[in-house]
Amino acid sequence: MAVINSPFESQYGFKGPGFSVDNLGNIVATSIITVTSESSDIVDYNVGESSLNFQFTEIAALTPTITLARSNVYKFKLTVPNLGFKIYQANKTALYNTGLNHSDGTAGVAAQGKIDGTLAFSISTNAPDVLYYGNDIGNIFGTINIIDPVGVFSTSAVNASTASTSSTTGALTVGGGVGIAGDLYIGGTLNVDGLGISSLSSSTNLELEAVNNIVIKIDGTSLGVVKSTGSTVPVVDTTINNTAIGTVTPSTAAFTSGSVTSLPTTESSLTNRQYVDSTALSLAIAFGL
Repeated sequence: MAVINSPFESQYGFKGPGFSVDNLGNIVATSIITVTSESSDIVDYNVGESSLNFQFTEIAALTPTITLARSNVYKFKLTVPNLGFKIYQANKTALYNTGLNHSDGTAGVAAQGKIDGTLAFSISTNAPDVLYYGNDIGNIFGTINIIDPVGVFSTSAVNASTASTSSTTGALTVGGGVGIAGDLYIGGTLNVDGLGISSLSSSTNLELEAVNNIVIKIDGTSLGVVKSTGSTVPVVDTTINNTAIGTVTPSTAAFTSGSVTSLPTTESSLTNRQYVDSTALSLAIAFGL
């Protein structure tokens, strides 16, 4: 198959006899030179120096505290010929090299101490809460606070399968409260772990529903179940006020002690001792007993 060569050109007017391309898209060139223009890069901080301190164009204070978020990449455009720029760990002596890449092609520890160019700092998900930036000899420092990223997501999925054994373990942990506008579905066990009295409350009605039984336990010991046919939970040391018992189907009961304060008004009413004594006395007088 014959190869047809034609000038390499674009709709913007670029073309030259030193390039050729065949009808399959294969390019032949004498040489290719790539150029990276730092001036066109969007940087987060332009770092210079003033009175032997770091001067950020974006921040008025000298050697200011900055805040960076995990899982983000920040670019520092450096112009610090007398200081150099390094990232230090919390002890201010050891370097923190994770996630560093310089525009000269170096990375990690080799990207430390640069006086110009652009330093990209990719904050890992397990980065410590506090780091420091400082000069080359380590006697001028600024604080870097590392925070978790804040975002709004239309959907989010956590694919890790780490089991949860407390409020601070699991594939996802939340340091504060959680607000949920819709329904909440839980595939495992719902545990309430905290101090004081835990509560389950509702601003309207509260409905508890189970396909089979609702099991009542105290400290791991089952007290009974509530099911469609009734409840096996015993009523012990419980006061029942203003409640009719057995008004539909008569029941029997046994009491160690009891008292009835009202006088009977019907044949099925309970009697109290005063009524029984007065009735017995009246009958004794009537019959001469």
